[in-house]
Amino acid sequence: MYYEAREKALSNGRVYHLAAILRRRGKVVRIGVNTNKTHPKFTRQYPDGTSRSNMHAEMNVLRFAKPGDTLEVLRCRKSDEGFAIAKPCKWCVEHIRDAGISEVRYTNRSGAWEEMNV
Repeated sequence: MYYEAREKALSNGRVYHLAAILRRRGKVVRIGVNTNKTHPKFTRQYPDGTSRSNMHAEMNVLRFAKPGDTLEVLRCRKSDEGFAIAKPCKWCVEHIRDAGISEVRYTNRSGAWEEMNV
């Protein structure tokens, strides 16, 4: 499953190769990656009045989330098979809370898994 997430992330055509894995009762529900696709639920308003609605990997899978699901976020390096930091941003954390996600794990700077309190 991490192999599939890695392949999707590396082929997303973006600078950052992130994948989010949504699990329900231990089973993978959806794997999402950063995308230029838009969704009205995830439009961000900036202080200068501009808005943007491209989806981060977390937002991509949160469309299918149910309260109690778990989320894993990883950032893949092209240079090797390791991972880099993929801590969810403040916008994603808001949506994670709103979705009722019970547990979030992400890869840290050294590529190891870390748990996040939401």
